[in-house]
Amino acid sequence: MKKQSTTIFSIILLIIIAIFAITNTAPVEVNLLFTRFQSPLILLILACLLLGALIIYLFSLSNHLKQGKELKTLRSSKADPQKIAQLEKRVQELLKENAALKSANANLSKDQQKSPAN
Repeated sequence: MKKQSTTIFSIILLIIIAIFAITNTAPVEVNLLFTRFQSPLILLILACLLLGALIIYLFSLSNHLKQGKELKTLRSSKADPQKIAQLEKRVQELLKENAALKSANANLSKDQQKSPAN
């Protein structure tokens, strides 16, 4: 649906630009740095439109290439299922060790509290 609405909007915009360009056919003088030339206003409008479209396309192409590179990097960085299983097993072992250390620490604290202070 989004693609269709974008297409419809683009067509309407092109029709408006075409009508605007057709109504402006008078010759105009263009000064470009050291050069002067005369051109119909319709050609100047269309040239500017095409130049703007090209610039937008190049910016979007650059963005698209960056996203493609990021996607490729993300896809290649997927972890191996065996590696995940090993890491999960290691996490469980560390959790058990942590619980045992906490228990030993609690027992040590109790023993220190029972013994008389020097």
